[in-house]
Amino acid sequence: MSRNRCVSRIALTCLAALAPGGPASALAQPVDMGTLGGNVCLTGSTNDAGAAIGTCRNPDGDLVAAYWAPTTGPAPLTVLAVDDPCDATDINNASVIVGNCELGAAGEWFPVVWTASIPGGAPTQLKALPNHAKAIAWQINQAGVIAGSSVAADGSSTAVIWMAGSRTPTRLPELGLLPPLIPSTTECVISDMDNTDQPVVVGICGLRDGGTVAVRWEPGLFGYVATELPRVPGGSNCMVAAVNSSHAVAGTCETGDGDVVAVRWGSDGTSITYLDYLEATGVSRQQLVAVDINEAGVVVGNYITDDGLARSFVWVPVGIPDQEQGLDIGSLGGPWIKAVDIADNGSVVGTGQSSIGLSEAFVWNPVSGIHGLGTLGGFSSQSIALSDDGSKLIGNSQTASGHVHAFMVGGPDRNIRRPKGSLALAASDTAGKATELHGLVKGKIDALNPEAKEFVTGIIEKTRALRPKGGEKPNLEELRYSGNEVGEKYKALSDDAKESLKSSFPTIYSML
Repeated sequence: MSRNRCVSRIALTCLAALAPGGPASALAQPVDMGTLGGNVCLTGSTNDAGAAIGTCRNPDGDLVAAYWAPTTGPAPLTVLAVDDPCDATDINNASVIVGNCELGAAGEWFPVVWTASIPGGAPTQLKALPNHAKAIAWQINQAGVIAGSSVAADGSSTAVIWMAGSRTPTRLPELGLLPPLIPSTTECVISDMDNTDQPVVVGICGLRDGGTVAVRWEPGLFGYVATELPRVPGGSNCMVAAVNSSHAVAGTCETGDGDVVAVRWGSDGTSITYLDYLEATGVSRQQLVAVDINEAGVVVGNYITDDGLARSFVWVPVGIPDQEQGLDIGSLGGPWIKAVDIADNGSVVGTGQSSIGLSEAFVWNPVSGIHGLGTLGGFSSQSIALSDDGSKLIGNSQTASGHVHAFMVGGPDRNIRRPKGSLALAASDTAGKATELHGLVKGKIDALNPEAKEFVTGIIEKTRALRPKGGEKPNLEELRYSGNEVGEKYKALSDDAKESLKSSFPTIYSML
């Protein structure tokens, strides 16, 4: 049922109070985190100190798991076996890293742990459950507990955690009477856990008769106990996104009429409130999906407007469904935006489409609103995550060369290592190319046939016109349009003109 309501002034005041500021509230431009000698690096997780993990291409062209210390460029993480790759998935504030490595001729992957304080240290392989073939891990909390799944030979999986310092997994039970003897669920998957050494864990389980339920696991006298989190009245399937240290849980549930609403389960695990309507700047909503919750209990998520636009919201639950109100965080000028993370200082990050149609990383907070972060010189960028305290932001961006590099905002200066003499070589190479180009332009333009000559002189004039003046930033939209225009003009050239261009200007020809 549609209800016309405005965003609450009280909710806005609460949001502002929860944003103390700091680096994430006045973020600078993204800083390139360097490479491993290849042309690609992607980042996946960071901690409060600015250490990070991800994947980079090495000089041989292979993709390898990488670790960034807070003030350096990337370093490759040691593998379980030579020529068998690894993938780093998460890092905590102690710089303990969790991931998975391939091992053996069968190409199976196994969970591992690296300790970044031991440079070059071999990863520790974690075990699967007894009689299971393998396992996989994807999260580590601040106490060093690791979350993942243990996989049987038939492919069925069981939710498990590895306690800090232990290679042996702890099974998380299914729902039902005397599980695992008479379970009512199957294929449970962990979504999140708190940061204690005996954490409360949340996730989802598939029902044997169809659908999914939200589940909370708590440590008990005889091991972990599973409890189903309640559904929306009259509703069905639920998903879990995250839990905070107060054990408030954010997620999404389906209503009785098939709509999707953002939900917040209380710390007691029995109460539920939901956000089923959001109005901001004159647009209503549908399909509200929660993606994260911070320590203050603020929920962030995404939704679809009635006119089909993808937008993002923040929500401070009050515990009364009929009075729950959210706030649209705005946009970058384009038709879509997607939030992915909220930090404890209230900052939100994600990616949106700009007014000129390009994807751009953004940061939002209730004091200064939403801001695009730009790129590393290319056309697009993407936010990946914030550190828990919100002081560091990581993402990936296209560079001017078209490759994708990892970036950080708010981190310390990085001493990016480069091969000895690389700057001198680069300067020499640049000067040489400039001299060569000048000679080509001066000595060979007149040798072109008239059509090719007109094409080349047009490129030169266009380049001069587009060159930024006095520290101005390049106009990416104009550059993209001009590049397309040059491409179309080249296609229209006669074969004779193309051959003339190829013989006299092979460098230009090779770029077309």
